[in-house]
Amino acid sequence: MQKKIIIGAVAVVIVGGVAFYALQNQGTVAPVSKATTTTTTTTEVPATTAPVAPVAQNAVKAPIAKPVGVNATITKVTMGTVLGTNGSVGGASTTFAPTTKVIYAGLAVKNVTMRTQLSYVRYYNGKYVDSKVSHPSKDGVPYFHFAWTLNLGQTRKIGNYALTFYVNGKKAQTATYAIK
Repeated sequence: MQKKIIIGAVAVVIVGGVAFYALQNQGTVAPVSKATTTTTTTTEVPATTAPVAPVAQNAVKAPIAKPVGVNATITKVTMGTVLGTNGSVGGASTTFAPTTKVIYAGLAVKNVTMRTQLSYVRYYNGKYVDSKVSHPSKDGVPYFHFAWTLNLGQTRKIGNYALTFYVNGKKAQTATYAIK
């Protein structure tokens, strides 16, 4: 069984070599003589004179795939406390109490797909706090949101927050809010 596998592998290498040689030499193939196998017998590989079609210099190439969501944009950022049924954010404000249960950043978006990468970096009084990367749940949604939920028994730090939003890794919008 092993001899058959080895002989088959050698035959594949020989045929591949002949094809490579043919491509390199504009379709003419010189005879290959006395290829050996592991069985110590020698065999003659017949030469082929069938021409191989050369590759045209101006051959049509496959189109390069455009990155998905490449034209995606954030047109507006709204900070608020209410999430609408269509994904928009209501209760718009840029000032929140330390006990505000959920703060939303609503993004009005265009041309997004499920593969569009939406992300943010959040700062508190100029220092990095956190970041997140997410994707829309459907192609073509008009709104997307990020939410910061307060855990039971906790309060938010009083101070100024800044958000930088990114679409596919490129800076798109900024927003600020305060906890007072």
